[in-house]
Amino acid sequence: MNGPRARRRTGTQAVLRLLRHHRTGLYTLALLVGLIAGLGAIAFRLGIDAWTQLMTGSPEYAGGVSTGLLAPLGPWFVLAAPVLSGALVGPLMALAGRTTTGHGVSGVIWAARRSDGAMAPAPAVASTASACLTIGGGGSVGPEGPIAELGASAATLFGRRLGLPTRSVRLLAAAGTAAGIAAAFNAPLAAAFFAMEVILLDFTLDAFAFVVLASVSATVLSHHVLGEALATSLPVLDLAGDTRLGWVAVLGLVGGAVGVGFSRCRYLMADAARSLLDRLRVPVWARPALGGLAIGAMLLAFPQTYGESEAVLDHVLDGGYGAGVLLLLVLVKVIATCLTLAVGFTGGVFAPSLFIGAALGAAFGTALVPGQPSAAAVFGVIGMGAVFTGAARAPITAVVLIIEMTGQYSLLLPLMLASVLATFMSRFLTRTTIYTEELRRRGDDVEDPLGTTLIGRALAREVMTSPPGVLEADTTLAEAARELRDSGSSVLPVVGPDHGRPGAFGYLLGCVSALQVAEASLAAGAAARTVADLDLAQERVPASDSATMALERLTRGQADGLPVVEPTARGDALVGWVSQQDMVRRLYRHQRDAYEAAQARTSFGARVQGWWRRGVTRRGGGPDAGAQPASR
Repeated sequence: MNGPRARRRTGTQAVLRLLRHHRTGLYTLALLVGLIAGLGAIAFRLGIDAWTQLMTGSPEYAGGVSTGLLAPLGPWFVLAAPVLSGALVGPLMALAGRTTTGHGVSGVIWAARRSDGAMAPAPAVASTASACLTIGGGGSVGPEGPIAELGASAATLFGRRLGLPTRSVRLLAAAGTAAGIAAAFNAPLAAAFFAMEVILLDFTLDAFAFVVLASVSATVLSHHVLGEALATSLPVLDLAGDTRLGWVAVLGLVGGAVGVGFSRCRYLMADAARSLLDRLRVPVWARPALGGLAIGAMLLAFPQTYGESEAVLDHVLDGGYGAGVLLLLVLVKVIATCLTLAVGFTGGVFAPSLFIGAALGAAFGTALVPGQPSAAAVFGVIGMGAVFTGAARAPITAVVLIIEMTGQYSLLLPLMLASVLATFMSRFLTRTTIYTEELRRRGDDVEDPLGTTLIGRALAREVMTSPPGVLEADTTLAEAARELRDSGSSVLPVVGPDHGRPGAFGYLLGCVSALQVAEASLAAGAAARTVADLDLAQERVPASDSATMALERLTRGQADGLPVVEPTARGDALVGWVSQQDMVRRLYRHQRDAYEAAQARTSFGARVQGWWRRGVTRRGGGPDAGAQPASR
């Protein structure tokens, strides 16, 4: 009875090892994550369409009265739709949406770069359901934020159950994000670049393979369920000569500035709404419903901002509006999106930024070439890439995304130019993006170069340990010599007779080295009898200094450790110790983790070679047995 059970257990363990540590197994997991994320994206899209149909009577509302559930309200239904949706979103997010990682793309970025890549599935499902209600109820947001979170949470299901290494979970989370966006926007290559350019900041072969496998599997599944139509259907467009590239450059710079302005407005309005609602003592769960009144009031005046505004976007690119109206739509869409997010609704900024860019570019083209609708389409498509790049600072994603969404391969060159200049403008105006600004406000700058180092921006108090020993001022030279020998350190701190405040080791007088003690003990007729009589070293590190400064002083000095002090009115209280040996231990642990991760990287070819070598060794030969020495 034990034989079959033991064989099954052994087989299960072999499969788990394959999934955890070998590329074949991890690529299989990427495909599975892609399929799960694709199913989530399909359900999400169908949910948005269903709620929009229920509220308005059409899956793509572009104005007019409702023929759905709210038809009895006539034109006033746009005031009720966001309030009704908010009444459902608020309690749903309050009960099931709480998470420590944050929601949307920002949360996925934090999990992939700072944490272990894990995203809790329940809050992700709550966020996705809330986004369905938000978009279908008129909220001016997009689907990419919740679907990115849902895709990353699909990876977490495998990561937790299989005990995958942290790097594998992070790659799977990015793959799930790419899969969700690929299925939602029918843009598999752009989704893959989005995961590498925005989520991971990793362009390695492993990362590319993971996200492409997931994106392809999700897109194929989406094609079978939702179809293969382009997101935006346009005739073949052409810039009509390279002489207009100068105007494209101008649009790129302006679009980048508008993208940054959109990002700033999103957080300024969030701060203002939070401050107002806090003063009014409105509970968090009730804020979306109350804010829905403001959104509904905007929809009464500008129904074009309802939901994702896909039908309006097509009309914009068809040249159906004048330049003045288009510029007004830019402003109104920015305000509507920022207001929707500020009052507690959920959703992404991906799709709104594309609409804003299309309206901006169409206004630019209409003003530049009046009476020529194709100019509005050409510059509208380019504007989509420019504004998205200005907000998200992802130029590769922007170029590939617009090409995949519109099929306008002839506009590749101007799109590249506009996106690069928009990136320049964005970097010139701000350090953060519309995604990373939320993390910066939480106190975590994921784009900080120091964040990837061993100690980052840690303070001296965060890397210190207890001193290896403490000498009092009246310690004799003989006692000091014994203490230095027992501590194993070549230098020890000396404290005054007053031991200072609780938690400190005393008030620091300085440090004494073993060499000083030895020289003073051997000197004939030396006046020094205690360590206080010696010339103590005064080098020290304030606890509030950065660990980088502590390392600099350790490197510059000759001692193997330095005291960490807390300045007080009575003097410097000794609170800790930083040593070269401890820093070496930290480096070793970091290097060991990297080594273990490298050992987990393998391939079928490498395993075959290993089996062959071990087989030759067991037979008593060697891989080079019988070989002639190579000539030099």
